[in-house]
Amino acid sequence: MNPLPVPDGVHFHAHLPLAWHGLLQQSAFEATRYLAVLAEFESNNDERGHAQDALHAKLDLMLLWTAKNASHSLPPPKEVIVGLETIAWRDTAALPVGVHGVLAISLSHVFPFSLQLPAQIMGCTVAEHGYVLTARLLLQEEALRDWFERTVFRNHRRIVHAERGMQI
Repeated sequence: MNPLPVPDGVHFHAHLPLAWHGLLQQSAFEATRYLAVLAEFESNNDERGHAQDALHAKLDLMLLWTAKNASHSLPPPKEVIVGLETIAWRDTAALPVGVHGVLAISLSHVFPFSLQLPAQIMGCTVAEHGYVLTARLLLQEEALRDWFERTVFRNHRRIVHAERGMQI
């Protein structure tokens, strides 16, 4: 089986819901806010007091229920490698190199949301059972790019930490 291309620098490998679309149907503001909330949701904040913990627990539960209701429309999971500037994945359909569109991807199994990221197909190679595609992300808004990079770093650190724990 052809391996997915591994980008230089920070990245992570996962099985995540992902689909390619022709039109962006989500604002950069919405995508940025989701990534910021996901970071808060996944953090272990020891600085909060009991009252703040109780409030965050209620908000987390509301967010989880909302996400669960919306997760029925997520695309099927695919093997992906997410880098700071590119995303590579396996698919059954080919896409022409150079085409612009949108990657719809859910970066969390616990807090699912179809995040839409503008992208351009940079590679499409025939592989066993389909194709290996690589898209370059076209994140023009600085805040969206910053929160996306933080998300990639956080997932990369989590995987490195887990691998180190298994080696002990």
